[in-house]
Amino acid sequence: MPLRRQTQEELIAMKKEIINKCLRKELKCFEGAQLLQMHPKSFSRLKSRYQKEGETALMPKKPGPKQGSPKNRTPEWLEDKVVDLAFRHRSLGPLPLSEALQEEAGINLNQATIYRILKRKKQRYFRDYPPIVRQEKKLYCLDLPGEELQMDGCYPYGRSRKLVAFSAIDDCSRYVWGNCYDKENALNAIKFATELVRRAPFKIQAIRVDNRYGKLFKEYCENILGIEIIVNDAYCPTQNGKIERYNRTVKYKFFWAYCSFSDSLETLNYKYHLWLNYYNYERRHGGYKMNRMTPAQKIASTLLFSTSNTL
Repeated sequence: MPLRRQTQEELIAMKKEIINKCLRKELKCFEGAQLLQMHPKSFSRLKSRYQKEGETALMPKKPGPKQGSPKNRTPEWLEDKVVDLAFRHRSLGPLPLSEALQEEAGINLNQATIYRILKRKKQRYFRDYPPIVRQEKKLYCLDLPGEELQMDGCYPYGRSRKLVAFSAIDDCSRYVWGNCYDKENALNAIKFATELVRRAPFKIQAIRVDNRYGKLFKEYCENILGIEIIVNDAYCPTQNGKIERYNRTVKYKFFWAYCSFSDSLETLNYKYHLWLNYYNYERRHGGYKMNRMTPAQKIASTLLFSTSNTL
């Protein structure tokens, strides 16, 4: 049978002829589906609609959304209630909003329906979001070595091994001293701070820490070591960004490159101190105001510049 599909009328006539032949048992359904280039199940559904509706079932339908509203459309008053609830609870997603709606109004609404309502009303989940005004990053670097150090502890192998690496970095020169311990507590922090004062090639005036070591550490540093302790605000890692960035560097460049998970604490400290010697005296830095100098060169140039200004 030649297929002619030049016009819509010819297409409808061809479909009608093929379906009638199938109904008269002159043609098998899978052969009719092949002629119309349809899936056999789709052809079977088309034949069923043709038997019920007649030739109107063969008329092509307009693509796109159907006219009118669906029968199960959520009422307008309920959509307004969902929008108001989402506005009052901006941090809640569709599932918590569904639970809050059940608690407040006793209405059980699926989370998918809430998602579609918020998207349709353009309250959330649409492309034209208002621009988020972000505060510009302010780069800074203190003028003198030892004016402020940032101290923190990181877990290079996660919590699966009882190993914490205490580190302190100078804000001006990026000079670092570090040591590994089995626990992160105030006593080990005191040991580290005492060793830090002994090892640092400059006088330490202040140390910035997270609020995790308690009053014992702060009192020891201020009363015994004569160092001011500056505590960061909660959930503000940008206040000690240099030590946070160093923690990433020491994990990638040292622990994961030269150490093993099974190394003893003494072996790790031995390797760490050797790597710190390279870090402080050989590795060039591209940080703010470092000018590709090593920490030792930065200390020397800064002290030389400050000495010349005092003469």
